[in-house]
Parts: sequence; structure tokens; C-alpha cells
Amino acid sequence: MQSAWTRRIAASVFVACSALGAAHGQQRPVVHLAVGDLVGIREGGVTQYRGIPYAEPPVGALRWAAPQPARPWAGQREAGRFGPMCPQVPDPFGGVAQQTSEDCLSLNVYVPDAAGTGPRPVIVWIPGGGQVLGAGSQYDAAHLSNATQAVVVTVNYRLGALGWLWTSGMVAEKKGHNFSLQDQQEALRWVQRHIGAFQGDASRVTLAGESVGSISASLHLVSPTAAGLFHRVLLASGVNPPGLISSADAAKFGDAFALKAGCPAGGDQMRCLRGKSPDDLLRASPDYTDIGRNALYWPHFNDGEMIVSDVMPALSKGAFNQVPIMVGSTKDEGRGFVPVSYDLDGTAMTQEEYVAAATRFVGSGGQSLLTGLLYPSSKLGSPGLAWSQVVTDGWFACQVNELARRTQSKVPTFAYEFADRQAPEFVRSPFMESGAFHAGDLLYWFQTPIAGAPLVLNPSQKALSDQMIRYWKRFAETGQPNDAQSGDPVWPTYNWLSTPYLTLAPQAITVQQWGAFQRAHQCSAWSVLYGLRALGAV
Repeated sequence: MQSAWTRRIAASVFVACSALGAAHGQQRPVVHLAVGDLVGIREGGVTQYRGIPYAEPPVGALRWAAPQPARPWAGQREAGRFGPMCPQVPDPFGGVAQQTSEDCLSLNVYVPDAAGTGPRPVIVWIPGGGQVLGAGSQYDAAHLSNATQAVVVTVNYRLGALGWLWTSGMVAEKKGHNFSLQDQQEALRWVQRHIGAFQGDASRVTLAGESVGSISASLHLVSPTAAGLFHRVLLASGVNPPGLISSADAAKFGDAFALKAGCPAGGDQMRCLRGKSPDDLLRASPDYTDIGRNALYWPHFNDGEMIVSDVMPALSKGAFNQVPIMVGSTKDEGRGFVPVSYDLDGTAMTQEEYVAAATRFVGSGGQSLLTGLLYPSSKLGSPGLAWSQVVTDGWFACQVNELARRTQSKVPTFAYEFADRQAPEFVRSPFMESGAFHAGDLLYWFQTPIAGAPLVLNPSQKALSDQMIRYWKRFAETGQPNDAQSGDPVWPTYNWLSTPYLTLAPQAITVQQWGAFQRAHQCSAWSVLYGLRALGAV
């Protein structure tokens, strides 16, 4: 039985602990914005504000409408949890399942806890995912924020039919266009309005993305409505391909999808489409595994306002937002697609499937050039390896090279190739080594698991990652990845004569020069094919 003295001591300890707990609870970080206060959390050595709405929920009449700025809120808003992901197809990579909702237009802000001497550079990350997957919450940017001492913002945007569909009914409504890209620009406008409250410098915003995130960023690079929204750009494995289509052609494509979903063109199309659930639309849509067979499903198009030109001609003319550019690809991009599209059913890609895929990509005229002359499967080892090389060179490496070649005389341009062929694997094919596959560099850019995938870097890979992040840090700070005092390998600016590419591999950061990268990826042939595709000849 406790004595009165013991009970008094226990009570005193309880009160003290309660007070301490209350004080600790009061230490949660609060940031004051013009639209309301946010209560964040401290985790991973940084302060995080999660699930911040940057636009109104795109539901009801706002489904397939331009994003509207989020309305202010009263009092303090809890910002310790990520917002829902936008509706999306199943993840073939085994990512951690998260809640999805159409009310998904949110972003997350990571702020280093270390004391700064002034406003910090800002990195805005656009996730990839083939237009059908992805969310800002899948990227833990805590390490990146700490290592770069930058404010990092990760963004959600509408996916699949909810973000990319364009139909005759939408043309008639005139409520918006290229909705996913409009979402991203609305998020960038939010950053310009509010990032100062998070110690961020609104005049030093680096727009960055991988895969479709990078393709989107390349379109913002040439978008007149993106002027002033960012001041450097990092394009990782993605440039919008030649052959931007018209609004009318995009609407024809969209009407065919809407008919498949049960909503034919006509006066009732939009009421019908808005009556469909996200699951209804997903069932009518392709999934991620179709990309390796058919490339991206949803076309970007000339909307006459935000997107008004193909990327490459605009760059050649200097008609783009002239900011420093860091651009690159992985050495074996295509090996990230062949496994999920062809191999995981237990059978390797066949020659017939290879010919069919090449025909869909370059037409019947160009197919024989690819499969018979440039990329014969007999020479490259198998149809799957041949197609993966076509994808690597044609979808990624040589488009990156075209961009670098066209911008190098106008803005500082830094080109790279990620070349760690032992990178931790998301999906292992029984028929080919993964190599430096598409998205294999993400773990190196962030140094934290992507979408919860249980992947880790070995010591030499971590050293490479540290170096990549140091380049990114200096680029975000100054627009220049080099520091003469650091002792790090020098990354030369791209120029048309020596054509330098920084090769990123563990214990082997070197510079490819004098056309070595271009020869390895057959870029002379692809330049001709891109020109023919832009003319509609292939």
C-alpha cells in the first residue's frame, strides 16, 4: 500500500511529465501563410509540412477544369500527414499502398532545421509515373533537403484520364486544357506566393522531375505561362518527343476514349464523363505495363495558351524560358520497361513483338531500319535487349542530346549519363540484367527509398549519390554545379564541339567527349528520325 508521501511524489512526477508533454506538443512548428497557419512536424532532421492544398478539389464542375487556387482556412491547419494520392492504376513495383482521392491537389514542403544565413534555394519536384502513377508523398525529401540546405517541395497532380483527357466536350466548355500541366504551374505559382514563409527564396526555384515529371518540366521550359515561375531546371530521363499534336487531333483521340468509357461525343458527353467514378475511368484506361509496348498513352497538345510549340523548335529559336539546364538519362533506360511489359509473364519478348513495338513507334517505314539495320536482335542478343536499346536511345538518350545541342549556345547546359549498372533493382527480369535502368537513379538523387521500396545503396553507391546531390546543391544555389574549391570532378558545360557528358558511376565519374555519347546511342540516325516524325512522315 502506497504511503501519502509516495503518492505525492508520483503525483508530482505525473504533473511534471504532463507539463513536459504539453510543452513538447507546443513545440510543433507553425508557419504563418496569407491563407492560414500550418502546423508541421519535425522528422528526418527537417521540418515537414505535408498535404498542403494548393488548389481546390478538382471534383464536380471542377473535374476537367483548370485548377483554382485553394481557399484560405480559419485558424491552424494540421500539416503532419500527407494528402491522398490522385486516383491511379495499380503499382507494378510493389510500392506501399496509400489512400487515393480526387481531392488530391496538395504539396509537401521540407525545410532544413539548421540555421541559415538568408533565404534558401528551392527545389520543386514533379514525380514521374508514366502519367498513370505517382505522388509527391512517395519521395522522402528529408535527406535531400538537409544535404542541399534547400527548401524542397514535392507535388501531386492529376493522373490518367482525370489529368490528360481532352475531348470535344472539353473544347466546347473552355474550362481548361492539359490539366496535369496546369496543376503543376498552379503549384509553382503557390510556391512563388508562399515559399518565403518557409525560408525559401522565390527567385531561386529549381524545377526538377524524372520521367514524365521531366517531360512535363521540358514543356514548362517552353511554356509562356511558366515565365518567372522557376530559375533553373533539372530534367532527369525525359524530354517531350517531337510531333506535338493539335487540340483538334487530341480531342479526336479523347472522344475515342470517352466512347470506350460509355460517353460518346455530343451535348451529353461531359455530364456523362463527370458521372463516371475514378474506377470507371481507370478500367477504360491503359496501365503502366503498356508503356513499354506503346509509349505514353495520353498526348500533350498545342492548347494555344500554355503549350504553343514543340519543344525542339522552340529551343532552336530561343523561344523558351532561358534558365540554366541540367539534363540527362540513364545508360540502359529501356531495361526499366521491358521486364514489366513483356517478361514478367514468364516468357521473353519475341521477335514478332519486337517488330510490332518498333512499328508502333516509328511506323512501317522506319521499322525495318530499326529492327534490320540499327538494332538487329541477332547482334544485340535478343529481341528484348534490342527493343530496350531502341527505347534507351530513341525515347531518352538522343532526345536529351537534341535538347542539349539546341540550348548550349543560349543558356548554361550540363549533360549527364547515369551509368551504375549495379543499381538496386525495382523489378528483376529473368531474361536480362537490369543495368542502369529507367528510374534506377532515383535512389541516388534522394538517398531514401522511393514509394517505400526496400532498396539501399552500398558504400560506393552512396558516395556517388553524395556527389550527385552536391552537384544538385550548387546548381540550385547558383545555376552552376561546380565549385573550384571542392575537389569534386569538374562538370563541363555542354558545347557542340567536344559534346561533353558527365558519366555518373561509382568510383568512376568521368567525362565522355568528342561524340562518344552520341555514337554509343546512334544519335545521328535518331536526329533524322525525329525530323521525319515532326513532319508526320513516321
